[in-house]
This record gives sequence, structure tokens and C-alpha cells, in this order.
Amino acid sequence: METDVYHTIPEKRNGFEPMRLGGYTRGIVSPNVFTFLRRGAAQVRQLGLRLIWLRYVRRRAILRTAPLPCPEDAAREVHTQICARDGLNVFWTLKSFAFHTGGEPFRLIIFCDGSITPEFAALVRQHFPGALVQPVAELPGSTRTLLAEDCPTLWKMRADPRFITLPKITDSYSLRRRDVVLMIDPDVLFFAPPAELLADPDSSRTYYGIYNVPPQPSDLPSTYCLDHQVFESRFGLQLPRRFNAGLGSVNYRLFDWSLLEEVANKVPFNPELGLMTDQTLAGITCAAHGLRELPVERYALQPVQSLSGVVARHYFSKTRDLLYTEGLPQLIRQGLLKR
Repeated sequence: METDVYHTIPEKRNGFEPMRLGGYTRGIVSPNVFTFLRRGAAQVRQLGLRLIWLRYVRRRAILRTAPLPCPEDAAREVHTQICARDGLNVFWTLKSFAFHTGGEPFRLIIFCDGSITPEFAALVRQHFPGALVQPVAELPGSTRTLLAEDCPTLWKMRADPRFITLPKITDSYSLRRRDVVLMIDPDVLFFAPPAELLADPDSSRTYYGIYNVPPQPSDLPSTYCLDHQVFESRFGLQLPRRFNAGLGSVNYRLFDWSLLEEVANKVPFNPELGLMTDQTLAGITCAAHGLRELPVERYALQPVQSLSGVVARHYFSKTRDLLYTEGLPQLIRQGLLKR
């Protein structure tokens, strides 16, 4: 039964609090037992008891698959960020990606929020030997160097646990080994080779991002954590009208920190929409340096009638239950658990 559960947040370390990802939307709300049972009952009524079997039992079968080595010197690089709610899903995400990319090795960074226990982090390292499993509460020195002097506003935001996805940008940038990085959220599953996603790994390309996008224009006030009208009038740039940062290929060579710092100064970011921080920075950079869209019929963000022809499906937000009832059975039929 999927629900939003918040965990006890440890004390600050090095002046930084652990980030929280467990379904944060507006404010911090801890659901009571009644809320949990009510939501769970509604999910079972809609999708049946099969949801319980797949989510709580069958999903764990991925832990019996072989480890996936992630060497530091690999030509391809993948970054993601996890919380306790999506921790187990990341095994399906990354192993389905490897399954459909011919097993080509990739360098991997997994950012862990404060809900990830040391025991679970150790399990992640066991399955992805060589990966950098980075708690976001532990500020990398390279991020401090990047932000502390030249980006004071973003530096303050990095210390604010409400901007919970900011490390997906700041720490991703500072810890990368390559300019072109694949950003893959742990609610994405792959069902075929993602040729379009991998098509242009050259850092000399003249556009910033290749992203999956919704088929219809996005609701901008809930897509970005700033006032898009104020931003567009002050900076003369138009944020993408169809945008989602859950799956993409980014070219950090074009990342403009001076622009982002200026935006953060002049158009304050809304901490109540802190979950959208990384998406907002990515959208601003796409507005300034270019966006290419992955074909919506092959990289699906919305529920589909059939997975036939679908390369990857992003099971975000309220469609998460379909990851268990639709996505996992498809990967099991494809033989992922046998590899």
C-alpha cells in the first residue's frame, strides 16, 4: 500500500540536515494509521490484492539477481537519488536499464536522503559494486567549493532540507567525472533499448538536455518551484511548457551557475514545492541552452493502453502503483530476474 511516510531526521552533520524525499509535496505531514489504511484500501479496491503481492513480496525478488559492477572509469555515467520509499525500486530501474543496454558498464552515483539506513546503503553497494553511494547529509568538498563563494543563495538552499532535490543538481555536477550524465529517477523502468536517450553523448553538443516530457502542456505552477511569469518577464526566457526531469541526458558543460544564482536572487524559490527544485534548475537551463524531447509514445509519462512499443515508462506520483502491477510483470516476462 503506497503512502507517504516520513522518517525521523537525524541531527545536523557539518551544519547540514539530511534531505527528505518520502513523498514531500506541500509542507511536512505525517499521516496517521487511519490515513495509511484508507489509502491502502482504496489502492486495493482499484488494483486488487495482486498489488499487495507484487509490491511487498514479488518486488524483493530483484535482490536475488547478480550484482551489477559500476566501474569508476566507465564511458557512461548515471546519477539518481533515492529515499526509503523508492529504495527497492532503484534495483529494478538500474538493472532494467543495464538489461536493455547490452550490459555496457556505467559509472553510478546514488544520492541517499536521510531515510536511507546504513544497512540499506550497504545493500545498494553490494548490488552495484564500485558505485558512489552518497548520503546528501554529507556535503562533498567539491560542492562547497562550487557554491560557497560564487553562489551564496544556492549555497543557503543546499543547507535547507526543504529543497530536498537540490543535491541532484549541485552534488551531481560537482561529483561527476563526465560532462554528459544520464539522470534516471528510481520510478523509471526500461522495457527496450533506449536508443534516443543514448544517441548524443558528445559534450560538444550545443543543447543542454534530452528529456522525457508529458504529451500535454504541464501545469507550470506545480512543475516549477518559482513564479514562471516573473521569471520569464525578468529574464526573457520561456520555461518548457512540457517538461519532466525524471529521465534525461544532460550536458553539464552548458550549466550556467551565474544565471541560476541570479534567478535564485531575483525570483525566490518556493520551499513548499521543494521537490521540484532540481526540475526547476533543469528547466531554466533548458530554457537558456536548449531542450530536445524524447518521443512521448516511446518514453511514457502517462498511463498507456499497452507497453508494446514503449521503451521506458516513468511511474511518477499517482501512477506509482502501476510500476508494480504493470511494469514489474513485464520485466519478469522479459527475463530480468533470470539474469
